[in-house]
Amino acid sequence: MNRILNRIIPHSGFIGLFTVIVIMALLFHYPIQIVDALTSEPAPGFDINIPIWRIIFEPFIGTLLFYLRADQPLLEFTILLFWIISLSLIISFTRILLNNNSRRSNLFLGGFLSWLKRIPLILSIWVGVLWFIIFMWLPANTIVNNQENTILINTHSHTEYSHDGIISQTGLQKWHKNNGFDAFFITDHNHHQKTMEAVKAQESGTLSQEPLIICGEEFSGSNHMTLLGLNRNFITKGLSDQQVIDSTHDDHGIVIVAHWFDGERKSIPYFINLGVDGFEIANQGAGLSYDRRIFKNIVKACTSNGLIMNGVTDYHGYGSTCFVWNALEIPGWHNMDMERKRESILNLLRQKDMDKIKVLLYNDRHVYNRSYAGLSPVYTLLSYFRTLNFLQILSWLIWLVMIRNISIKLTRTKKYKESLIILKMVSFVSSLYLLGHGFILQNKARDLTAYNDIYSEFSTIMLLCGGGFLIYTSILILFELKRKPSIKNQI
Repeated sequence: MNRILNRIIPHSGFIGLFTVIVIMALLFHYPIQIVDALTSEPAPGFDINIPIWRIIFEPFIGTLLFYLRADQPLLEFTILLFWIISLSLIISFTRILLNNNSRRSNLFLGGFLSWLKRIPLILSIWVGVLWFIIFMWLPANTIVNNQENTILINTHSHTEYSHDGIISQTGLQKWHKNNGFDAFFITDHNHHQKTMEAVKAQESGTLSQEPLIICGEEFSGSNHMTLLGLNRNFITKGLSDQQVIDSTHDDHGIVIVAHWFDGERKSIPYFINLGVDGFEIANQGAGLSYDRRIFKNIVKACTSNGLIMNGVTDYHGYGSTCFVWNALEIPGWHNMDMERKRESILNLLRQKDMDKIKVLLYNDRHVYNRSYAGLSPVYTLLSYFRTLNFLQILSWLIWLVMIRNISIKLTRTKKYKESLIILKMVSFVSSLYLLGHGFILQNKARDLTAYNDIYSEFSTIMLLCGGGFLIYTSILILFELKRKPSIKNQI
């Protein structure tokens, strides 16, 4: 029976998966679009670029990038782990039930123990993949701006000089360039001295001239607020909301209430009465899907009071994807010098002219109700298949054929049948990656103790996970090398 299953399941499984891909991509296709956040309608003048490297490695890179663009990526990725572990258990016991061996009770016990032995291996790979997509660059889809007099900016981002940032100023600039931005504000938490240094470095030619860096800060008051266009260094620690707003305006800056919808602390009228200039209506870091009633309340308040509505990435260095932009209409911007460019952006924000400011969102799926998050692995995978074009489908076909052929050859070898050697080797590599990256972050943490907490926290987690998984996997591999092949123990 096992021999029959080993021949039928790989063949039918690959064909079934490819059939689902084709059906979802062709019959239920969901076009990836750049949409206006206020209307949810496609925004004219903007396209999507799909990198060739993503297409070549679509089954591996495309699925990871789709998870990165989820409403709650960490939650969905954790639920995926639960599904993988559960399916592994179901598959193990299904094979036992289909086995004609009379000693089935012993097989059940052996199968359960074998499943328990796999769990640390699965965990090590899951953690390794999670850290990989957080820290490593992947060729993500990017926006294409076809409008001559429109630029793309981001008003909320963080470097490693924020307590929770994991990217350098240079790395942050490269990320914004890769994702189509012409300018961006660095808004590190509760200080902006280091950002002013970055602005001066760009003006002197030490940093790249594009995209343009503008000084800002994120103030943690009764609600977080981004202070944009700061020219002088002043300390915000210990100041009240009103004092910070007044100090920013005295410096000719702009104050935007950040992700108010994520907590709803003080009321919207409270901030309007203090004199803020606007509210964020979309925040990539806080999740794009929130109560539409709250969204409409923010929009109504901003429209009624002539305030700015903007969307932000709130980027801290996690992952390579971007799905929020602000499009500003500034004729002749590309012919301006650096100082005039900064001032033209700030002037438009000060004018609060929403006819010349558009919030753009990358749209590649319907966002489900978060109460159904437990079903996200199925929904996310099917939603991903719906977005594929012909070349991406072709990439899936080629890889499925290659993997199937390799699988058939491996299942004919006794060594593969008797062990989890491939799973163990992947786990071993994942453990080494976690351990090595942990040491790298530990070194970075030493130089940023006055600003950064997350490097130290992450390095501790990675060193403990990497070291523990490495010891466990190494012991299993050593036992495997010493054990003699025995087909009789195969389940």
